[in-house]
Amino acid sequence: MKKIIIIFIFSLVSGLGFAQQFPLQSQYQFNYATINPAVVGENNFYRARASFRDQWGGLTDNPISTQILTVTKGFGNNGLGITVFSDKTGGLFNKTGASISYSHKVRFERSDLSFGVSGGADKINLSYTDDPAVLSNDDIIPEITFGVYYTYNDIKLGVSVPGLLNANMQISESNENTIDRHFYTMLSYQKKINKTWSVYPSILVKTTANHNQIDANVNFKVKNTLWFGSSYRQDFGPTLYIGIDFGKLLSVYSFDISTNKVADYSNGSHEFTLGYDFLPNDFLNDNLVKEEETLTVSLNDRDRDKDGVEDKFDMCPDVPGDILTNGCPDSDKDGIPDKYDLCPQLYGSIGIQGCPELTSEEIGIIIKAINNLHFDKNMSEIKYESYSSLTDIAVLMHLNPHLLLLIEGHASPDGPTFYNLSLSARRAKSVQKFLISRGVNKSKLVIDFHGEEVPLNVNKTKTERESNRRVEFSIKYHLLDINDVADVKNEYDSLLNYFDSNQGETNKEEDEVDVEEEMPMDAAPEMEEGEEMEAPLEAPVEEEVVDEDEDIEDEDETTEMYETEDEEVVDE
Repeated sequence: MKKIIIIFIFSLVSGLGFAQQFPLQSQYQFNYATINPAVVGENNFYRARASFRDQWGGLTDNPISTQILTVTKGFGNNGLGITVFSDKTGGLFNKTGASISYSHKVRFERSDLSFGVSGGADKINLSYTDDPAVLSNDDIIPEITFGVYYTYNDIKLGVSVPGLLNANMQISESNENTIDRHFYTMLSYQKKINKTWSVYPSILVKTTANHNQIDANVNFKVKNTLWFGSSYRQDFGPTLYIGIDFGKLLSVYSFDISTNKVADYSNGSHEFTLGYDFLPNDFLNDNLVKEEETLTVSLNDRDRDKDGVEDKFDMCPDVPGDILTNGCPDSDKDGIPDKYDLCPQLYGSIGIQGCPELTSEEIGIIIKAINNLHFDKNMSEIKYESYSSLTDIAVLMHLNPHLLLLIEGHASPDGPTFYNLSLSARRAKSVQKFLISRGVNKSKLVIDFHGEEVPLNVNKTKTERESNRRVEFSIKYHLLDINDVADVKNEYDSLLNYFDSNQGETNKEEDEVDVEEEMPMDAAPEMEEGEEMEAPLEAPVEEEVVDEDEDIEDEDETTEMYETEDEEVVDE
């Protein structure tokens, strides 16, 4: 028993370090789905990644190596993935396994939150079988990993928990041969410095019950094609990276320089990742005919709309546009094409897809109006003390004629449901009428009412019921829902990445191109003769989405019988 435990511990520590029982990777940022199942639905196309690692070459006669293959695909808000791996530690303990992953994405206006889980089985292989203390050499161990993945613009945060079951490997009669639960936390960011350079810093923190390990990385991408960078792993040493990205095809090599106790006995570690993205056929099929027609045309004739952007880099090849927006019109000059700009007539932020960001002062006006809005008991008339803050909103709307104001009425659950719904509607309508009386265009004021359906709390106390009798405001530049906004952003980001990859592939082209040379295909679909270009997304500022009846009646004597709010409660 003692013999096998000693050999087993040596094999585990020498092969994995940090008491890890999961495959070690230096290039986790290029194949993150292997450690976090929540990522498998990130892209709505098939993505394949294969990683090969040879660790601490020359340390042992048997290889210390890891091979991992991952295939992922997003389906709208869901994703699926398959992972197969083999992990050889150079000692007596080796492990192979496979798993299936599922993820679900929750979309917000400016961010995405994904949850994922993977389930599979690992097979433990021991080359030493003569020791009677070994119970089995053919154990199948269940394995479950849970993950969360959050993206906000160019920031990504992931947390995953492999070894969730703490499964016993049952190598011996000891209860200590379990797969420990690990906690992986990853934070990354990408920044485009200029047209040539981009930087990708990231950090990975690995935690078990008794250990922590930090892996800090910084990688650079040149002309959207060449990767290089470095990282440092605690207790191991630095790593150097170099790679190349052809858009669909990715290849990365890294070399780990050992600075720990094995430095005198090994030649370092090598890792290689090969990836391929199966981009949607829509990027290619619509341009097959166009490519054949242009094979005999000189470079100067490949710009149909004569805007200075070659068709193969032009998102809008039939409409003259700006060079900075890949050949598409950009009315407000904010860097986002009108077709993908949620506010095409307003200079805005890339982070919210071309719409202006509210200032802290504007946000403060909204918050103050919500907190100061009060009504008399059992009535929908606005109390005089609320006039000042509501007037500030009217001024804000006059100063920003493109704004839309969403007014939502709510009520506490006291009394019949249909009465509470009516009361919330009348109060929202009162706010709308007040702002119209201050000169705000009715088409800019959209009202909605929810009755008791959206409480802020559980309505157990008098104070809680008071807080639920409210009217809330939201400032909008458009009325698209969260999913529509996310679809526009994802489509634009996918096209932008595709055109950037095309640009990287052809930066070395000379002014004259051989007509027999294979040419990249256009990404923008060619329009049929007589077909009009799809209109850009614009905020429906002249149309009221919720057309409430002007004749919502004020309280009358017949409604008094339904009012059941506590007599001692001062409403709002």
